[in-house]
Amino acid sequence: MGYISKMMLPPTPSAADLLRTYKLPALRRFAQNFLLDPRATSKFVACTGNIENKFVIEVGPGPGGITRQLFEHGAAQVAAIEKDIRLFPALQTLSNAVDSRLRLYLGDILDFDIESVIPDDITGQHGSWESDESSSTSPIHLVGNLPFNIAIPLLIRWLKQVSTRSGPFSFGYRIPITICMQEAVAGRIVSDALMGQRGRLSIIFQNWFDCHVKHVFSGRAFVPAVNVNVAVIQLIPLKRPLVEVNYDLLDKVTRAAFRLRNKKIGNTLASLFHEETRDEDTRELLHRAHLKSDTMCLTLTVEEFGHLAQIYGDIISRPRPIHEQLDQKMNTKELTFELGETYIRPESIKTKKKSKKDWDE
Repeated sequence: MGYISKMMLPPTPSAADLLRTYKLPALRRFAQNFLLDPRATSKFVACTGNIENKFVIEVGPGPGGITRQLFEHGAAQVAAIEKDIRLFPALQTLSNAVDSRLRLYLGDILDFDIESVIPDDITGQHGSWESDESSSTSPIHLVGNLPFNIAIPLLIRWLKQVSTRSGPFSFGYRIPITICMQEAVAGRIVSDALMGQRGRLSIIFQNWFDCHVKHVFSGRAFVPAVNVNVAVIQLIPLKRPLVEVNYDLLDKVTRAAFRLRNKKIGNTLASLFHEETRDEDTRELLHRAHLKSDTMCLTLTVEEFGHLAQIYGDIISRPRPIHEQLDQKMNTKELTFELGETYIRPESIKTKKKSKKDWDE
């Protein structure tokens, strides 16, 4: 892509005008809340950082209010992924104004392969993930004003891809992500230890991302208005995770720990283990992690949770005692032996209740 400086678009209808022209009300089934005020959309795009001459993937562009500002801030190309086909005429109007540098894709972002829209001239370069400039020089940015019910599932999908460097993160670039979500949820993601909002999201995201709330909008800035404040949060993948650990292990440990957030960690983590060896395995987990059983989960750092997940993975990967293996199989109602015989739990055998006549006989 050649260098493109910041530009003023030719006179085109505003996003609000396009909604009126094409009679496009926000639909509840899509959980749509549009950001239309040019001052607000400009503020959002400013939160993304430097996007001059960058390829921007916008999720949920709506009628194009943010999209327009991306071009005015110097984006070279924008790939807009939208689920609501009604909005395409409005977006096509904007695409015509920017000489087709806006490419439109119809699809549900939770099922969409984002890497498929990245141009070959970018994927062919392959960046250096661990370089200091990898995020600031990334030729790709991810942005979006998403429905609240989509934001966390999508971010977790991207988090898993960052942890394995797959999907759009497989090309060596630490791609910055800038999206809108409820202020309360964003607060959980960026929350530090000992803070009331600290939870599972804090741990899993901070292990792989540098997380910052860049701006907070009043709910009245959206159309239709929402009754909560909306935060713009930016997530930049770290050069290395704080702890090298499998995502699923860390997710499982943090779910158990914060399930009863005001309980002692010795009680909450015990649920991770099989009943037969629960006490023994929990004591080993805490001993190897140098933690006391009465520690509260809110006081633990990301690194401490990561260490717990590593130890937990080691414990459950060991060969288990034969009585545990048999019990685990018996819990599935059926146990097959080497000779081909099958043992069925007695309680699973349905017996006919004898009648008075049967007993008399």
